[in-house]
Amino acid sequence: MSNKNGETRLWQKVKQGLTDCFLTRIESSTINGIPDIHVVMGNEVFWIEMKSDSLSYPKLNKWQIVWINKYVKAGGKVIILKENLGKTPLQSVLKLYRPVSLFTDPRSLVPFASFSFPLQWPTVQRRMLQELGSPPEPA
Repeated sequence: MSNKNGETRLWQKVKQGLTDCFLTRIESSTINGIPDIHVVMGNEVFWIEMKSDSLSYPKLNKWQIVWINKYVKAGGKVIILKENLGKTPLQSVLKLYRPVSLFTDPRSLVPFASFSFPLQWPTVQRRMLQELGSPPEPA
């Protein structure tokens, strides 16, 4: 399976799961490194970079690293949503990363949350808001 197919499947999961958000998928051939999804969730505006593979860290290319570093330095927020593929779908894990300072090696990033499949998307959504600094909406 290619990474693009994995990311396409992950996008379908995100689109169906993050229902309390305004999501815009960006496919840009003109801006190197721009993340995959622009998100408005509650009072938060941020970007999501999706990765889906069997690596233990988010494999970012040099343009993605530069874009994320510049955006975070300017005060923007980015979450890397990494699906670690298991041998079966139920062995997969979703990890969330939030770069908050400059980095050069994606292997140095540490996830702030990890979820097993099948995902409980409301929990994922609440955890993202907590990490970004907004209190979760009352249920």
